[in-house]
Amino acid sequence: MFCLPEATPGTLTTIFSSILKGFLSTGFGDKVKDKQEAAIKSTIEIYTRIQQELRATPAKFHYAFNLRDVSKVVQGLTMVKPMSIPNDEVFYKLWINECMRVFHDRLINEDDKDWFKSLIMELLNGNFRASPEKDDIFIHNRIMFGDLLKLDSPGQPYECITDKAKLLKILYGGLDDYNMSNQNKMNLVLFDDALEHLLRIARVLKQPRGHIMLIGVGGSGKQSLIKLCTAMR
Repeated sequence: MFCLPEATPGTLTTIFSSILKGFLSTGFGDKVKDKQEAAIKSTIEIYTRIQQELRATPAKFHYAFNLRDVSKVVQGLTMVKPMSIPNDEVFYKLWINECMRVFHDRLINEDDKDWFKSLIMELLNGNFRASPEKDDIFIHNRIMFGDLLKLDSPGQPYECITDKAKLLKILYGGLDDYNMSNQNKMNLVLFDDALEHLLRIARVLKQPRGHIMLIGVGGSGKQSLIKLCTAMR
């Protein structure tokens, strides 16, 4: 029997900072490198506070956060290439996106989601020294990252997507290709939520040993989005 004490925040910072610092030294700009400490410190603070304040209950039995979640955020930060992160603003948007995918997507009510978004803004102001508007980040200009814009490029770069019209054009093109090569055709309307679900699926498929659970009522499009996303890869 092994009895291991829980790692301290200092230990976690040392471990994950070493990983991210080594990754960012492969060609990223100085302003981006300067934010690696903020990214790790903020991720560990989210992990610590979400364990304390959003505890598992019978209705929220899946609120079981552990160190794998921290490593998933760091793994997401290391999915990009230097050319995809030109400045520190895009880097903190990448950090927000990865935290939203790892932590926020598991929250089930608006109160918990609001608490998490407020925590993100608090850490942006305190650690990243950035002061964007909350509504601008989470409502008006939603952050989107994915590898679907350049399907013909080697490695399909994981990058910030700012041109929604271009993304829709590529996705509808992929849908047309799928319908031409399959007897069971899909007639999908790619509204905003469907777009975000496709990006979530694409992110997981890009990761080694990535996995995702799609939960929804019958006919809500879970299988269709999986089929479309996998057909485009």
